[in-house]
Amino acid sequence: MKIRLIEPEPPGTHVWAKVLLPRLGLPIIAAALKTHGHDVLVYNPTMAPIDWDDVITSDLVGLSSTTSTATTAYQFADDLRAKGVPTVIGGSHVTFMADEALEHVDYVARGEGGEQLMIELIEALAGDRGLETVAGLSFTRDGRAVHNPPRAACPDLDALPFPDLRLVVGADKIKTVPIMTSWGCPFDCTFCSVTAMFGKKYRFRSAESVIAELKDKRPQLIFFYDDNFAANRKRLKRLLRMMIDEGLAVPWSAQVRTDVVRDQELLELMRDSGCHLVYLGLESVNQETLDNYEKAQTVDDIRRAIKVLHEYGIKSHGMFVLGADTDDVQTVRDTVAFARENRIDTVMLNILTPLPGTQQFEEMDAEGRIFDKRWELYDAHHVVFEPRRMTPYELQMEVLRGYMRFYSLRTWLRYVFTFQFTKRLLFHGWGMVIVRNWRRDERNKAFIEALRRMWPRPTPRGSVRGVAQRVDVD
Repeated sequence: MKIRLIEPEPPGTHVWAKVLLPRLGLPIIAAALKTHGHDVLVYNPTMAPIDWDDVITSDLVGLSSTTSTATTAYQFADDLRAKGVPTVIGGSHVTFMADEALEHVDYVARGEGGEQLMIELIEALAGDRGLETVAGLSFTRDGRAVHNPPRAACPDLDALPFPDLRLVVGADKIKTVPIMTSWGCPFDCTFCSVTAMFGKKYRFRSAESVIAELKDKRPQLIFFYDDNFAANRKRLKRLLRMMIDEGLAVPWSAQVRTDVVRDQELLELMRDSGCHLVYLGLESVNQETLDNYEKAQTVDDIRRAIKVLHEYGIKSHGMFVLGADTDDVQTVRDTVAFARENRIDTVMLNILTPLPGTQQFEEMDAEGRIFDKRWELYDAHHVVFEPRRMTPYELQMEVLRGYMRFYSLRTWLRYVFTFQFTKRLLFHGWGMVIVRNWRRDERNKAFIEALRRMWPRPTPRGSVRGVAQRVDVD
């Protein structure tokens, strides 16, 4: 069977615009389908244009989406269905919004296990089994949505095929190879959909399996896709020692928590195995906000982590989430000041975004605080809800100004004139360009103006300004 898989491109100017990192769900599915003898390719527009002449001759097209790419994915599906091409969609967004997705596609793959679900769906389409036997599948029958029971969580990640990046059209452009070594997270931050999608229990690949993939791909740069790469320190130490012993120590980066700095042996192994950058989910410098996020860390933990990582020659990328009910305008300003004072190398000032499947989405939706459900705006760069201690306009503008202060021309010139010709200089240059391009985008300008018109005055501290409504920027 001819199968084409598509990962829509994130909308607009975004922070990852300079980094080509395909998500691994479709390459895993592609590898499994290829093993079963199917003709399969993966299209990702960030790598290469989609060849629609090729796609529309497929027997089945699979789409994967996050919340921010759902709108584009639905548009693709509508066009394909109009041409009579069967479509199936998976990913975190449609897992929690299956009925919505069925308005556009023939089938919805909910939860994890897409590689096995696709194999079973193909068998059903061939008449070898019934659709109702495919766990995790949603479809429409006699005008009624049918949601099969969910698939069981994958008990053995080593049983998954290695993601086949060679099946991604334009894969030759990938310089940093993404590697996944674990699923799940027990911390359950209220704004995060990871636990809803993959559960609260960590599941790990064996060190041997990861080493085998590294030997197969021989990457020159690695990004470990895990939500918390250091979740099991004993297991990680073994993996890092094996990387060193097997001659696989190349520059790598990963997402970790601030608690990695409590383990000197781990820090030494990270440094010696090639770790040059870590992505820290810092979230806030407001302790009240950290507690409400159930983050299980303190502001002092953040300050110490950045200092210790620098002592080991490891750069830090601080990821903050701004707009919690305990945040106000000063919180945003304090966050930028903290990042600069503590010399965080690069930052993401994410606007709190209530994603379907999260506790915050359910609570804010019930309170009527979400004023826009155009999913393409759910990219952490647009305010789509009413904060309690500031207006949406205030939050939008303070985050934008915060980016401008952090990625300022003055800071960039200081690096130049002090001869700091490092990647930090490059990243700050990218940061300046991305922020300025975002500001100049006509749709973003219209969105900000609409916020300003709807919320011209500050929100009184501790209150919400009535029933939310859609911001019309069309």
